[in-house]
Amino acid sequence: MKNNIFNFSKIAFIAMIAVFTSCKKPDTTPPVIILEGSASITIFLQGTYTELWAVATDDVNGSLSPVLSGTVNTNLAGVYLLTYSATDAAGNTGSAVRTVTVQNAAAAMAGSYQCTITAGGSPAPPYLQTVTASSTLNNKINFSRFSNYDGNTSIYAMAAGAAITIPRQQASQIGIPPADRTFAGFGNTNPGGFQLTYTDSTSTGSVTKSEVFVKQ
Repeated sequence: MKNNIFNFSKIAFIAMIAVFTSCKKPDTTPPVIILEGSASITIFLQGTYTELWAVATDDVNGSLSPVLSGTVNTNLAGVYLLTYSATDAAGNTGSAVRTVTVQNAAAAMAGSYQCTITAGGSPAPPYLQTVTASSTLNNKINFSRFSNYDGNTSIYAMAAGAAITIPRQQASQIGIPPADRTFAGFGNTNPGGFQLTYTDSTSTGSVTKSEVFVKQ
């Protein structure tokens, strides 16, 4: 009789465990990922990006090690997404994203400009050209029609803060008659655009020009 009571109690205990186990809710909650530092970061070309990482925690498994996907190329302007993710023992995955923007410090100078050149007398009629910011070299800006010459699309300047420098550079066979022209000069920004003073030189001589760029 005692054995029967013992066996019955044992079966009841096992049944209780089975019922308790079957009533336990499945783990469907993903880990929580918290970014270290800001979720949005902006750096300049050729700058340094220091990885800040993230922290992952799970309500069942506790602390987890997040996995990072994505990279940042500081030598190419663009928007880069870094994704931090972690998966718990139940297969639930949580993630968080950091946005890193790499840009040219002179990006604000990009746009369309009305340009007026003065060279030893009255200003010439204004013309339009486009200034773009380099996507690979910080502070570099490119001109679409420098000094109002057809085909003069390769001239650039370096703009750091308010100062602008035109490194000595040559454009081949431009102007009328066509000639190899060398440009070099400097300038500065102002609230409406910027102004340059530069030399326009050929094998036969040189002229100094002052040019005003008004942003449209």
